[in-house]
Amino acid sequence: MQSNIVVCALGGHGLSLAMHSIRSKMANKDFTIYIEWIFTVALVAHQIHANYSVCDQSSNYAVDKFAKNILSSMPQNAIILLRGDLPGNSLRYLHYCEGLRPDLSLVDQEMMTYEWYLPKTAKHLSGVHFPGTKWNPMATKLPDGTVTFNLQHFLKVNENKETFVCIGLNEGDPTWKKTHSLWPWGCCEKLVSKNAIFNAEEWITLTSNLYNWTEPYGKFDLSSWEAIANEEMWESRVRMAFFIFDLAESPQLSPSVKNQLYLYSYQLYKNAIGKHENHPINWHKNYAIACERMLRQFKADVDPEVLLKDAIKHFSAYAHKATDDGQIEAIWQAVDYFKGELQRLKKLKGNVR
Repeated sequence: MQSNIVVCALGGHGLSLAMHSIRSKMANKDFTIYIEWIFTVALVAHQIHANYSVCDQSSNYAVDKFAKNILSSMPQNAIILLRGDLPGNSLRYLHYCEGLRPDLSLVDQEMMTYEWYLPKTAKHLSGVHFPGTKWNPMATKLPDGTVTFNLQHFLKVNENKETFVCIGLNEGDPTWKKTHSLWPWGCCEKLVSKNAIFNAEEWITLTSNLYNWTEPYGKFDLSSWEAIANEEMWESRVRMAFFIFDLAESPQLSPSVKNQLYLYSYQLYKNAIGKHENHPINWHKNYAIACERMLRQFKADVDPEVLLKDAIKHFSAYAHKATDDGQIEAIWQAVDYFKGELQRLKKLKGNVR
Protein backbone atom coordinates (compact mmCIF):
# COMPACT_ATOMS: atom_id res chain seq x y z
CA MET A 1 0.00 0.00 0.00
CA GLN A 2 2.74 2.46 0.98
CA SER A 3 4.75 1.68 -2.16
CA ASN A 4 1.70 2.39 -4.35
CA ILE A 5 1.21 5.76 -2.68
CA VAL A 6 4.85 6.66 -3.37
CA VAL A 7 4.50 5.65 -7.03
CA CYS A 8 1.33 7.73 -7.42
CA ALA A 9 2.96 10.75 -5.78
CA LEU A 10 6.07 10.49 -7.95
CA GLY A 11 3.97 9.90 -11.06
CA GLY A 12 1.86 12.97 -10.38
CA HIS A 13 4.91 15.07 -9.70
CA GLY A 14 6.57 13.82 -12.88
CA LEU A 15 3.46 14.56 -14.94
CA SER A 16 3.31 18.07 -13.50
CA LEU A 17 6.96 18.74 -14.35
CA ALA A 18 6.56 17.33 -17.87
CA MET A 19 3.49 19.43 -18.62
CA HIS A 20 5.14 22.53 -17.18
CA SER A 21 8.11 21.98 -19.49
CA ILE A 22 5.85 21.46 -22.53
CA ARG A 23 3.73 24.50 -21.63
CA SER A 24 6.79 26.74 -21.48
CA LYS A 25 7.74 25.79 -25.05
CA MET A 26 4.31 26.11 -26.67
CA ALA A 27 2.55 29.27 -27.71
CA ASN A 28 -0.94 27.86 -27.14
CA LYS A 29 -1.03 27.36 -23.38
CA ASP A 30 -4.65 26.14 -23.35
CA PHE A 31 -3.82 23.23 -25.65
CA THR A 32 -1.41 21.77 -23.10
CA ILE A 33 -4.19 21.69 -20.52
CA TYR A 34 -6.26 19.47 -22.82
CA ILE A 35 -3.26 17.19 -23.37
CA GLU A 36 -2.73 16.97 -19.63
CA TRP A 37 -6.35 16.01 -18.98
CA ILE A 38 -6.48 13.51 -21.84
CA PHE A 39 -3.30 11.83 -20.63
CA THR A 40 -4.51 11.70 -17.02
CA VAL A 41 -7.93 10.30 -17.92
CA ALA A 42 -6.35 7.72 -20.23
CA LEU A 43 -3.92 6.62 -17.51
CA VAL A 44 -6.68 6.28 -14.90
CA ALA A 45 -8.92 4.40 -17.36
CA HIS A 46 -6.08 2.01 -18.16
CA GLN A 47 -5.46 1.30 -14.48
CA ILE A 48 -9.16 0.66 -13.86
CA HIS A 49 -9.35 -1.67 -16.85
CA ALA A 50 -6.21 -3.55 -15.83
CA ASN A 51 -6.98 -3.91 -12.11
CA TYR A 52 -10.75 -3.83 -11.69
CA SER A 53 -11.14 -7.60 -11.70
CA VAL A 54 -8.52 -7.89 -8.95
CA CYS A 55 -9.95 -5.09 -6.82
CA ASP A 56 -13.59 -6.12 -7.22
CA GLN A 57 -14.26 -8.22 -4.12
CA SER A 58 -18.06 -7.91 -4.21
CA SER A 59 -18.48 -11.68 -4.52
CA ASN A 60 -15.69 -12.65 -2.13
CA TYR A 61 -17.20 -14.15 1.02
CA ALA A 62 -14.35 -16.47 1.98
CA VAL A 63 -13.54 -14.86 5.34
CA ASP A 64 -17.25 -14.47 6.08
CA LYS A 65 -17.84 -18.18 5.42
CA PHE A 66 -14.75 -19.06 7.45
CA ALA A 67 -16.11 -17.26 10.51
CA LYS A 68 -19.67 -18.52 10.05
CA ASN A 69 -18.47 -22.11 9.81
CA ILE A 70 -16.51 -21.80 13.03
CA LEU A 71 -19.30 -20.11 14.96
CA SER A 72 -21.93 -22.57 13.76
CA SER A 73 -19.75 -25.53 14.81
CA MET A 74 -19.64 -24.51 18.46
CA PRO A 75 -21.84 -26.03 21.18
CA GLN A 76 -24.37 -23.87 22.97
CA ASN A 77 -23.02 -21.34 25.49
CA ALA A 78 -19.38 -22.19 24.82
CA ILE A 79 -16.43 -19.90 25.50
CA ILE A 80 -14.08 -19.22 22.58
CA LEU A 81 -10.61 -17.94 23.40
CA LEU A 82 -9.62 -16.07 20.26
CA ARG A 83 -6.09 -15.54 19.04
CA GLY A 84 -4.91 -13.72 15.95
CA ASP A 85 -6.40 -11.17 13.57
CA LEU A 86 -8.27 -13.57 11.29
CA PRO A 87 -10.40 -15.47 13.82
CA GLY A 88 -10.48 -12.56 16.25
CA ASN A 89 -11.82 -9.91 13.89
CA SER A 90 -14.00 -12.09 11.69
CA LEU A 91 -15.75 -13.94 14.51
CA ARG A 92 -16.22 -10.81 16.60
CA TYR A 93 -17.75 -8.93 13.65
CA LEU A 94 -20.35 -11.60 12.96
CA HIS A 95 -21.04 -12.10 16.66
CA TYR A 96 -21.38 -8.47 17.73
CA CYS A 97 -22.37 -6.65 14.53
CA GLU A 98 -24.59 -9.24 12.87
CA GLY A 99 -25.80 -10.92 16.04
CA LEU A 100 -24.68 -14.41 15.06
CA ARG A 101 -24.58 -16.95 17.90
CA PRO A 102 -25.36 -14.60 20.80
CA ASP A 103 -25.11 -17.55 23.20
CA LEU A 104 -21.34 -17.79 22.70
CA SER A 105 -18.76 -15.82 24.68
CA LEU A 106 -15.80 -14.53 22.66
CA VAL A 107 -12.72 -13.66 24.69
CA ASP A 108 -9.57 -12.29 23.06
CA GLN A 109 -6.43 -13.86 24.50
CA GLU A 110 -4.08 -11.03 23.60
CA MET A 111 -6.42 -8.29 24.81
CA MET A 112 -6.81 -9.99 28.19
CA THR A 113 -3.22 -8.97 28.85
CA TYR A 114 -4.21 -5.27 28.72
CA GLU A 115 -5.44 -3.56 31.86
CA TRP A 116 -8.41 -1.89 30.15
CA TYR A 117 -9.88 -4.96 28.45
CA LEU A 118 -11.63 -6.90 31.20
CA PRO A 119 -12.98 -3.91 33.16
CA LYS A 120 -14.69 -2.75 29.97
CA THR A 121 -15.80 -6.06 28.45
CA ALA A 122 -16.33 -8.54 31.29
CA LYS A 123 -19.81 -7.14 32.00
CA HIS A 124 -20.82 -8.02 28.43
CA LEU A 125 -19.69 -11.64 28.83
CA SER A 126 -22.44 -12.99 31.01
CA GLY A 127 -21.72 -16.37 32.49
CA VAL A 128 -17.95 -16.06 32.03
CA HIS A 129 -15.99 -15.66 35.25
CA PHE A 130 -12.64 -13.90 35.43
CA PRO A 131 -10.56 -14.57 38.57
CA GLY A 132 -8.81 -11.23 38.19
CA THR A 133 -8.56 -8.13 36.05
CA LYS A 134 -5.64 -9.07 33.81
CA TRP A 135 -4.28 -12.27 32.28
CA ASN A 136 -0.70 -13.07 33.23
CA PRO A 137 1.10 -16.43 33.57
CA MET A 138 2.20 -15.33 37.05
CA ALA A 139 -1.04 -15.11 39.01
CA THR A 140 -0.52 -12.52 41.72
CA LYS A 141 -1.69 -9.21 43.16
CA LEU A 142 0.30 -6.21 41.97
CA PRO A 143 1.13 -3.19 44.16
CA ASP A 144 -1.47 -1.09 42.34
CA GLY A 145 -4.20 -3.56 43.29
CA THR A 146 -4.38 -5.32 39.92
CA VAL A 147 -5.14 -9.02 40.33
CA THR A 148 -3.66 -11.17 37.58
CA PHE A 149 -4.70 -14.70 36.69
CA ASN A 150 -3.39 -17.45 34.47
CA LEU A 151 -5.22 -19.77 32.11
CA GLN A 152 -5.36 -22.61 34.62
CA HIS A 153 -7.28 -20.38 37.04
CA PHE A 154 -9.56 -19.17 34.26
CA LEU A 155 -10.45 -22.74 33.29
CA LYS A 156 -11.07 -23.72 36.89
CA VAL A 157 -13.62 -20.97 37.54
CA ASN A 158 -15.32 -21.71 34.21
CA GLU A 159 -15.27 -25.50 34.42
CA ASN A 160 -19.04 -25.59 33.95
CA LYS A 161 -18.62 -24.27 30.39
CA GLU A 162 -17.05 -25.84 27.32
CA THR A 163 -13.99 -23.83 26.30
CA PHE A 164 -12.41 -23.72 22.85
CA VAL A 165 -9.36 -21.95 21.43
CA CYS A 166 -9.25 -20.41 17.95
CA ILE A 167 -6.58 -20.55 16.71
CA GLY A 168 -3.98 -21.79 19.19
CA LEU A 169 -3.07 -20.70 22.72
CA ASN A 170 -0.65 -18.06 23.91
CA GLU A 171 2.69 -19.85 24.30
CA GLY A 172 3.60 -17.62 27.23
CA ASP A 173 1.12 -19.32 29.55
CA PRO A 174 1.57 -23.11 29.75
CA THR A 175 -0.29 -23.46 33.07
CA TRP A 176 -3.30 -25.07 31.36
CA LYS A 177 -1.18 -28.14 30.62
CA LYS A 178 -1.30 -29.14 34.29
CA THR A 179 -5.01 -29.88 34.15
CA HIS A 180 -6.13 -29.89 30.52
CA SER A 181 -5.40 -31.24 27.06
CA LEU A 182 -6.22 -29.87 23.62
CA TRP A 183 -8.41 -32.00 21.37
CA PRO A 184 -8.98 -30.96 17.75
CA TRP A 185 -12.25 -29.31 16.81
CA GLY A 186 -11.96 -28.36 13.15
CA CYS A 187 -9.78 -25.26 12.84
CA CYS A 188 -10.01 -24.83 16.59
CA GLU A 189 -9.32 -27.00 19.61
CA LYS A 190 -11.24 -27.86 22.73
CA LEU A 191 -9.72 -27.64 26.18
CA VAL A 192 -10.56 -30.94 27.84
CA SER A 193 -9.79 -32.09 31.37
CA LYS A 194 -6.89 -34.51 31.57
CA ASN A 195 -9.19 -36.85 33.47
CA ALA A 196 -11.32 -37.29 30.35
CA ILE A 197 -10.71 -40.45 28.34
CA PHE A 198 -10.22 -39.89 24.62
CA ASN A 199 -12.54 -42.09 22.57
CA ALA A 200 -11.16 -41.82 19.04
CA GLU A 201 -14.17 -43.27 17.26
CA GLU A 202 -16.58 -41.05 19.16
CA TRP A 203 -14.50 -37.90 18.61
CA ILE A 204 -14.10 -38.64 14.90
CA THR A 205 -17.87 -38.95 14.55
CA LEU A 206 -18.42 -35.76 16.54
CA THR A 207 -16.03 -33.63 14.47
CA SER A 208 -16.18 -35.18 11.00
CA ASN A 209 -18.78 -32.80 9.53
CA LEU A 210 -18.28 -29.55 11.40
CA TYR A 211 -17.90 -27.34 8.33
CA ASN A 212 -19.41 -26.81 4.92
CA TRP A 213 -16.36 -25.53 3.04
CA THR A 214 -16.39 -25.55 -0.75
CA GLU A 215 -13.54 -23.21 -1.72
CA PRO A 216 -10.95 -24.97 -3.93
CA TYR A 217 -7.47 -25.35 -2.48
CA GLY A 218 -5.04 -22.70 -3.71
CA LYS A 219 -7.79 -20.44 -5.04
CA PHE A 220 -6.63 -17.23 -3.37
CA ASP A 221 -3.53 -15.07 -3.52
CA LEU A 222 -1.07 -16.38 -0.94
CA SER A 223 -0.66 -12.95 0.65
CA SER A 224 -4.39 -12.54 1.33
CA TRP A 225 -6.47 -13.25 4.42
CA GLU A 226 -8.68 -15.41 2.21
CA ALA A 227 -5.73 -17.70 1.52
CA ILE A 228 -5.07 -18.08 5.25
CA ALA A 229 -8.72 -18.84 5.94
CA ASN A 230 -8.79 -21.36 3.10
CA GLU A 231 -5.60 -23.02 4.33
CA GLU A 232 -7.00 -23.35 7.85
CA MET A 233 -10.21 -24.90 6.56
CA TRP A 234 -8.37 -27.37 4.36
CA GLU A 235 -5.98 -28.39 7.13
CA SER A 236 -8.93 -28.90 9.47
CA ARG A 237 -9.92 -31.85 7.29
CA VAL A 238 -6.87 -33.84 8.40
CA ARG A 239 -6.23 -32.32 11.82
CA MET A 240 -7.93 -35.23 13.54
CA ALA A 241 -5.83 -37.70 11.56
CA PHE A 242 -2.66 -35.89 12.62
CA PHE A 243 -3.79 -35.75 16.25
CA ILE A 244 -4.62 -39.46 16.40
CA PHE A 245 -1.36 -40.37 14.68
CA ASP A 246 0.53 -38.31 17.27
CA LEU A 247 -1.30 -40.16 20.05
CA ALA A 248 -0.35 -43.49 18.50
CA GLU A 249 3.32 -42.50 18.63
CA SER A 250 3.17 -42.45 22.44
CA PRO A 251 5.53 -45.18 23.75
CA GLN A 252 3.40 -46.14 26.75
CA LEU A 253 0.47 -47.40 24.68
CA SER A 254 -0.13 -51.10 24.20
CA PRO A 255 0.40 -52.59 20.71
CA SER A 256 -3.33 -53.18 20.26
CA VAL A 257 -4.20 -49.57 21.08
CA LYS A 258 -1.42 -48.31 18.82
CA ASN A 259 -2.67 -50.47 15.99
CA GLN A 260 -6.21 -49.14 16.32
CA LEU A 261 -5.09 -45.51 16.45
CA TYR A 262 -2.81 -45.92 13.45
CA LEU A 263 -5.71 -47.51 11.59
CA TYR A 264 -7.99 -44.57 12.39
CA SER A 265 -5.34 -42.10 11.27
CA TYR A 266 -4.68 -44.04 8.08
CA GLN A 267 -8.39 -44.21 7.25
CA LEU A 268 -8.89 -40.49 7.86
CA TYR A 269 -5.96 -39.52 5.65
CA LYS A 270 -7.02 -41.95 2.93
CA ASN A 271 -10.57 -40.65 2.99
CA ALA A 272 -9.45 -37.01 2.79
CA ILE A 273 -7.06 -37.63 -0.11
CA GLY A 274 -9.62 -39.77 -1.92
CA LYS A 275 -12.20 -36.99 -1.81
CA HIS A 276 -9.94 -34.16 -2.98
CA GLU A 277 -7.67 -34.39 -5.99
CA ASN A 278 -6.08 -31.00 -5.31
CA HIS A 279 -5.01 -30.61 -1.69
CA PRO A 280 -2.08 -29.40 0.47
CA ILE A 281 1.12 -31.20 -0.49
CA ASN A 282 1.87 -32.18 3.11
CA TRP A 283 -1.10 -34.54 2.95
CA HIS A 284 0.94 -36.75 0.61
CA LYS A 285 3.77 -37.04 3.11
CA ASN A 286 1.55 -37.55 6.14
CA TYR A 287 -0.53 -40.21 4.42
CA ALA A 288 2.59 -42.04 3.22
CA ILE A 289 3.94 -42.05 6.78
CA ALA A 290 0.59 -43.39 8.01
CA CYS A 291 0.91 -46.20 5.45
CA GLU A 292 4.42 -46.95 6.68
CA ARG A 293 3.23 -47.16 10.28
CA MET A 294 0.45 -49.53 9.27
CA LEU A 295 3.04 -51.80 7.68
CA ARG A 296 4.85 -52.04 11.01
CA GLN A 297 1.84 -53.29 12.94
CA PHE A 298 1.54 -56.93 13.84
CA LYS A 299 -2.06 -57.23 12.69
CA ALA A 300 -2.51 -54.78 9.90
CA ASP A 301 -6.11 -54.48 8.73
CA VAL A 302 -5.11 -53.43 5.23
CA ASP A 303 -3.41 -55.39 2.44
CA PRO A 304 0.36 -54.71 2.71
CA GLU A 305 0.56 -54.43 -1.08
CA VAL A 306 -1.95 -51.57 -1.02
CA LEU A 307 0.01 -49.87 1.76
CA LEU A 308 3.30 -50.20 -0.11
CA LYS A 309 1.83 -48.87 -3.35
CA ASP A 310 0.24 -45.90 -1.60
CA ALA A 311 3.43 -45.14 0.34
CA ILE A 312 5.45 -45.15 -2.89
CA LYS A 313 2.87 -43.06 -4.74
CA HIS A 314 2.43 -40.37 -2.11
CA PHE A 315 6.04 -40.12 -0.95
CA SER A 316 6.98 -39.66 -4.62
CA ALA A 317 4.24 -37.06 -5.17
CA TYR A 318 5.42 -35.13 -2.14
CA ALA A 319 9.09 -35.30 -3.11
CA HIS A 320 8.35 -33.99 -6.60
CA LYS A 321 6.43 -31.00 -5.23
CA ALA A 322 8.23 -30.14 -1.99
CA THR A 323 11.71 -29.75 -3.40
CA ASP A 324 12.78 -27.46 -0.54
CA ASP A 325 12.16 -30.10 2.15
CA GLY A 326 15.40 -30.98 3.92
CA GLN A 327 14.36 -34.64 4.09
CA ILE A 328 13.93 -35.13 0.35
CA GLU A 329 16.94 -37.45 0.06
CA ALA A 330 15.66 -39.63 2.91
CA ILE A 331 12.20 -39.70 1.32
CA TRP A 332 13.58 -40.92 -2.00
CA GLN A 333 15.55 -43.59 -0.13
CA ALA A 334 12.32 -44.67 1.54
CA VAL A 335 10.63 -44.85 -1.88
CA ASP A 336 13.40 -47.13 -3.17
CA TYR A 337 13.11 -49.30 -0.07
CA PHE A 338 9.33 -49.63 -0.45
CA LYS A 339 9.73 -50.51 -4.13
CA GLY A 340 12.07 -53.32 -3.14
CA GLU A 341 9.65 -54.52 -0.47
CA LEU A 342 6.80 -54.42 -2.98
CA GLN A 343 8.73 -56.60 -5.42
CA ARG A 344 9.57 -59.09 -2.67
CA LEU A 345 5.93 -59.19 -1.58
CA LYS A 346 4.75 -59.85 -5.13
CA LYS A 347 7.27 -62.68 -5.51
CA LEU A 348 6.14 -64.15 -2.21
CA LYS A 349 2.50 -64.04 -3.30
CA GLY A 350 3.46 -65.64 -6.61
CA ASN A 351 5.26 -68.48 -4.86
CA VAL A 352 2.29 -69.09 -2.57
CA ARG A 353 0.00 -69.43 -5.56
